[in-house]
Amino acid sequence: MPTIRIRVLRDGKPARGHRVVLSYSGLAGGMSNAEYTDSNGIAEFDADYGQEGEVYVDGSEEGHWGSYSATDVTVDL
Repeated sequence: MPTIRIRVLRDGKPARGHRVVLSYSGLAGGMSNAEYTDSNGIAEFDADYGQEGEVYVDGSEEGHWGSYSATDVTVDL
């Protein structure tokens, strides 16, 4: 099971306390529970192999993740 790591930056620096949610595509689609970025600007999620979807930070779509291609995503607000 891959870990999807979302790193949120503001002006190039780690941003703490931002609400991050992932959408999941496919038959088992839906939304993850919210995670909040830590002092390093990181929120982590577990995913199944082959899943992908969008990254939402504070309610805005900010990028795409994929368990094979984009397990580490950086969002610069």
